[in-house]
Amino acid sequence: MIGLIRTTAFILAAMAPALLPGEGISARAEQGLLRALPDPLGDVTELKQQLALAPDLDIYALSNSVSQIMPSLTPEAWGQDGDDVTASPLEGVKKTARKQRLDFLPMDLVLGQVRKQMGSKHHADLRLANPRAGQPVLTLQSGAFTLADIHAALEKAGNSEALTKSDSVYSLHYPLFIMSAAKLQIEAGETLTLSTAEGVFVVNIGNFSMHKAELKGSEQRNKVKDFKPFILTALGGGTDIVGSKLSNLGFGDRTYMRGIDVVSNLLFPIQTQMRLLSNRIVDVGSIEMIGMKQIDIRNNLILNSKDSALRIRNVENGQVQNNIIVGSQHHGIHLTQNPKNLMISGNVISSGQGAGIYASGGVSKAHILNNLLLDNAQDGIALEGAACSEISGNSIYQNGKGGIATTNSLAMHFQKNIIAGNSGAAIAIIGGIATEDRHQLNHNRFIDNEIGVLARHSPKLELTGNDFSRQLPVLFSGELKRNLPQYLARAGKLDNGVSGIFTTTNSTAAAVGNGGARQFVLLNLESCKL
Repeated sequence: MIGLIRTTAFILAAMAPALLPGEGISARAEQGLLRALPDPLGDVTELKQQLALAPDLDIYALSNSVSQIMPSLTPEAWGQDGDDVTASPLEGVKKTARKQRLDFLPMDLVLGQVRKQMGSKHHADLRLANPRAGQPVLTLQSGAFTLADIHAALEKAGNSEALTKSDSVYSLHYPLFIMSAAKLQIEAGETLTLSTAEGVFVVNIGNFSMHKAELKGSEQRNKVKDFKPFILTALGGGTDIVGSKLSNLGFGDRTYMRGIDVVSNLLFPIQTQMRLLSNRIVDVGSIEMIGMKQIDIRNNLILNSKDSALRIRNVENGQVQNNIIVGSQHHGIHLTQNPKNLMISGNVISSGQGAGIYASGGVSKAHILNNLLLDNAQDGIALEGAACSEISGNSIYQNGKGGIATTNSLAMHFQKNIIAGNSGAAIAIIGGIATEDRHQLNHNRFIDNEIGVLARHSPKLELTGNDFSRQLPVLFSGELKRNLPQYLARAGKLDNGVSGIFTTTNSTAAAVGNGGARQFVLLNLESCKL
């Protein structure tokens, strides 16, 4: 019934005559631009029904439905067909020695290898998760290995329990350590199962690669309730996963152990490398990237993450493009601790328990473009402490809290977004960083949100060519309400917006006096234009 009422309201609003006289040729031109954008109602219901089928989504049917709502996201953009996956080797990784050497090392010695970079927090939990006293760790010391190579070497050495095999399915029963001169390649068609009951995990400081293969945690339970296997790459190692399936990974909410974890340090002489391309990732706690200069996350289907699907912390550059993220138990994409120069585009993020995209802690120069954010429990996009970033071309529908929310941010640009049916403000701007700052809101389309634009203690806002014709009855809220008479007088028809720039009066940005700028690295803001 609620859906029928909402749909009827949309239709009536679309049929309603313009309330105010129009003005200006420029405004009419912008009206034409906005009306050319797709109507958000036509295929949203069908798409939501398909998304509810996770983890059994039909990627091709889904991509067709998405393209009806966002024509820029064509089915060809997803690249999910494993037969068509081609990828050059990951660049910048460590060299692998020619001679194969394999051994067993004590767990404490292996964990000591990564302690300097990541500390020893949760190492005691790992020991508890292993049933064998003095658990040995299968160690690839040097050389390039396949699973068949490891199995043959272990059989030759008289060890039949560390890695077992049935046809092309391998089961790992010991933790695995890939040293800096070694590489593990899981080949096409192979499956590697990591034993949950036996506390298996993978630490990689060399190279780990899988193309068109499968890696999963086993279904048995561990005596440590929330243990599941994980893959940790650190100390200049490389992880390259293409066209593969990963599932049932992640040791609860433990940093560096959340599922697929890649850790580097911007000052470390050899950078850790990562690429995730065209994979199906199901029931993995999180994909966590920390302290990296470059990331490449494209064309993945990520379902039912137990935390935020992607956690990106202190990363300098990279792309997160054309991923489908459904059913995360926290945010879809979580940016934090001064990431910069990230391109987040073409993603579909739906049905999460947090925000679609959540950015905090000094995010700068982010480009959040052409994403579809649908039916998340919180905001479509939430920014707490962002600077000099562009939020453009996104379609933000029916999220539980609001469309776009920004708090204590600097020099933000919101343009050409369609924001429809959100339970809260389409755009909420709370606080600011600099008294002379201004945010730009250009050519956005507002439809049936609880509030159009909400501002509290905000910097100046520049509004140009926004379409409020179906955003009734509440256009402005908070301190912005006092600007409403002047805006209406200048706007003419609500679907035209203002001909030229309409600048709101501002109140003193509240965060300035409260140290709100401390979260930013000043060098990251050197090219910001206030």
